[in-house]
Amino acid sequence: MRYIFRGRLCGLLCADCREPLARVKVRLYDSAEQEQVIARAVASPKETFAVLDEDTGKAKDRLLIAEAETDEHGNFKFELDDRQQKYKGGAFEVDVYCESVPRQRLPRKPRPPRQFTITTLQPRWKVDREETSALYVWDYCLPYRFWCHILALFGLWTICGHVTTCDKDAVNVAGVKVSAFDADWWQEDPLGSAITDAAGKFRIDYLAEDFQRTPFSPFVNLELFGGPDLYFKIEDSGGNTLLDETPLRARKPDRENVGNCFCVELCVDTDIPPPFDNPLFTHIGHFHVLTDINPASGLTNSAVLSHGGPGYGFYGAMELRGFCPKTSQSGSSLPMRYRFRYATLDDPATLLPITGNKVSDVIVGSRLIQWKLSGDVLAWTFQTIQISGAGATPDPTPTPGGPGPWGSVPTHVIVPDADGWINVDQNGLDDGFYGPLIGFNSAVALPGGGAPSDGVGNEVSVANQKNGVPIRIVFEAAPVGPDPNPPAGPDTFGNEVPNVYINNWNEVSLINLLQFEEGDASSCTELTNDLDIKYTADHELLAAFSLTITSAAAIPGAPLTLPSGTGPRGGFGTKHLDISTWASCSYIATLHTRRRLTNGLNDDHSKPNSLTFCVSGEDMG
Repeated sequence: MRYIFRGRLCGLLCADCREPLARVKVRLYDSAEQEQVIARAVASPKETFAVLDEDTGKAKDRLLIAEAETDEHGNFKFELDDRQQKYKGGAFEVDVYCESVPRQRLPRKPRPPRQFTITTLQPRWKVDREETSALYVWDYCLPYRFWCHILALFGLWTICGHVTTCDKDAVNVAGVKVSAFDADWWQEDPLGSAITDAAGKFRIDYLAEDFQRTPFSPFVNLELFGGPDLYFKIEDSGGNTLLDETPLRARKPDRENVGNCFCVELCVDTDIPPPFDNPLFTHIGHFHVLTDINPASGLTNSAVLSHGGPGYGFYGAMELRGFCPKTSQSGSSLPMRYRFRYATLDDPATLLPITGNKVSDVIVGSRLIQWKLSGDVLAWTFQTIQISGAGATPDPTPTPGGPGPWGSVPTHVIVPDADGWINVDQNGLDDGFYGPLIGFNSAVALPGGGAPSDGVGNEVSVANQKNGVPIRIVFEAAPVGPDPNPPAGPDTFGNEVPNVYINNWNEVSLINLLQFEEGDASSCTELTNDLDIKYTADHELLAAFSLTITSAAAIPGAPLTLPSGTGPRGGFGTKHLDISTWASCSYIATLHTRRRLTNGLNDDHSKPNSLTFCVSGEDMG
């Protein structure tokens, strides 16, 4: 018997703030004390949770059944059997081993790995119809007092908050910058900042060393109390102050000496109007960067204008949309430029400009020029403004001459410079570029390709599974100038999407017939009694897969029941059919697959993978 144990682990930071236990090791152990197995299996995890010291962890090595690593969403999978792991379906202890925990920044002095026991499980296995395999699924989130304790062992601190308006309606406030500070007796320490999402929620991660340092560090790192004393400031996207707490607020009991996981509710007044004229990155295709993309996963929240849906990733050429005016709105009237940069969340500080072959063509506006469109008479004519990448020739001012007509109006092409900057055309219509600002060819920046497999009919092993990459996309706008990294000032603006999940890998789509693999059989060999369709469909974000059989002949009996599914990765196996009563004819078996991906304007489409076979059966005449 093969036992498949799938699960997902997360940790609570607050009652409504959680994170996946990403890239940790899940270990399964035989219970050392068999007489206590039943008691521990029915006990709540809060009664069995324990942090192990190094010696205790090593002492359990002899009882280890198997080990697996979670993915970035906290998912894991075990395949156990009575031969290799000598497992026969009994209870086991579930431990987690953390070399580190998921954060963008870790302490300068690494902390030792930690192992903790969650509980003892006696799975209620669901056995398949053939009684060859059994499945158990376990979804568990560590209570915040346990998970926060683990984070504290690594020196990690978190603030989870919620911003609303201060009126009686308490409307969620999205897209504002929340900054946290520690008011200690040495100095005021900035701990970090974050942008609120569509629900008004934010999260700030920081380290113990961020508030324990003093003006005399590293020689003196001293706090009178264990935790920081917190106060907050909130600004809108235009830099206007919406909340400005003083250090005295940090001395109140609810803010003083807080723990390493802290939840807070903040409110702001709504008297300050939004800065409509300032540059802003607003959409990826039709998806709003604040409301339509989940900041925790980088996947879409729901469908927008019939594109995407819950849990869609991005791929291919994406239109990054927003607004950048011709000139600065601060009163200086300086001509403006903008750029987009991106970074993987594995290396969030290394921002790469979207330039060269990472740029796909996109139309950003139009302008009027004098052109002999027909005859020999100059007339005002619309000219398209387009942003293009590598291989394009910039065309700032077309200068045709001679008698007309000159033919169609050439496109006015703007190519980003080596640092990704694009100057807003001062001759363009309207007040600047509004809508598409650049095309981002994500398949060049984060290439995929054909994913490997373990052969048709087999599950794709973890080693061969290809997953996407979470990135942050940063928008910057500043006056035109020679400095590739202009300093902050009244004329510089910017915002970002902190997490966009990109996956440019093709799905695995394999189909064959067992009869074609045996002996000299081929697609020209007629089949008589048995049909065995082998198939494998796999992708990290597979929306759906299905097998179909079509023919000019009617297939006798009840409608065929063929494999299909919706993920999470797909399906595999061999489908047997008795074709002894089928008519002599040709048939087509097709594996259809579709990925849960969008470029913001168009979704991935269903792709067929077909093969033909012939049946020598009942006479059709």
